[in-house]
Amino acid sequence: MSLRRAQLERQLQNAETAIADYGKVLDEQNITDAARKKHPKWRQVNAQRTQIVNRLKSLKVIEDREEAIKQKLASASED
Repeated sequence: MSLRRAQLERQLQNAETAIADYGKVLDEQNITDAARKKHPKWRQVNAQRTQIVNRLKSLKVIEDREEAIKQKLASASED
């Protein structure tokens, strides 16, 4: 079952907050951006954000497809 847009956007906001918070921790440890990409916890948090972004993209495709179907049905009923 797919999630609603509001739920996904809230999850994305939480994921971005988690990345920012963990970024501060890594900054305190003086870990560079290049080393950050290799850090296991950073990769996990970033992967969760990426998953949510991809789900939002998929939801957009589904919403566009459903809108196109509605428009076709509306134009077919007018004819």
